[in-house]
Amino acid sequence: MSKYCPEWLLSATVALVAQRYLVSPFGLDLFAKKYAQILSERYLEIAPDLIEQSAEGFLRVLAEAEADNADVALGSYAYHRITRAENGEPRRIKGVFSNALDGTRTEDYTVDLIIKGFRPFFFQLRSKPSMVAPSTWTWKQIENGEWITDLPDVEISLLDSFGD
Repeated sequence: MSKYCPEWLLSATVALVAQRYLVSPFGLDLFAKKYAQILSERYLEIAPDLIEQSAEGFLRVLAEAEADNADVALGSYAYHRITRAENGEPRRIKGVFSNALDGTRTEDYTVDLIIKGFRPFFFQLRSKPSMVAPSTWTWKQIENGEWITDLPDVEISLLDSFGD
């Protein structure tokens, strides 16, 4: 039975997409399409528009607040979504009887909900610099992260805009 992408993973991926877009010559739509394709290989289909509109929302929040270090804020958000559960406890990807990457039975996200999750984090981050992700942290350090550890290294090219 296919399952939905976990919301925490989708939100972290949206932050990664926005972060990569900031330093790339490629359009946001290209990143959204590529990452939607990758996530849809493992979960029920995710529309590129969901990722693109969510990433635009993240960038809009940062622009409206005139954020100095947008890339740091986005990286910190991804870090916290990956390493912390909703209750603030450390997230365990693999438990004895479960795997957080297995997916969920319900679709727990919309563009508005994803953006709504980022906005308070960003404003809390501004008042609590201790929430900034460690400068040495990378996705490669995700314990039991399996395939998600490679998400930041996904190659994007203009050829990705063709096809499907």
